[in-house]
Amino acid sequence: MDDKIKKTTEIYKALSNPIRLKILVLCLNKELSSKELRKILGISKPLLISHLKKLVNAGLLEYEVEFDEKRMIIKKYYKTKNVNLCLMDVLNEINQKIK
Repeated sequence: MDDKIKKTTEIYKALSNPIRLKILVLCLNKELSSKELRKILGISKPLLISHLKKLVNAGLLEYEVEFDEKRMIIKKYYKTKNVNLCLMDVLNEINQKIK
């Protein structure tokens, strides 16, 4: 039971920040790189990384790694993970208000 409470608390803490909610909304229907997210959100790289880690650790965001051979860099593309229907409704409502 304690593990379930801990995980639930981690999820709600991750959802308690407006920037993290925006990240989830932005990555709801398409994968975005950290560079794309920084540009859209207008925040620094360290701040974005902090938010991304919290969302990934809470199980709300997932990513795929891609190696760019041309530039010799690793890129991560983030996408909102399958979340429960209640949260999905909230994210879709926020998405409609942002547009």
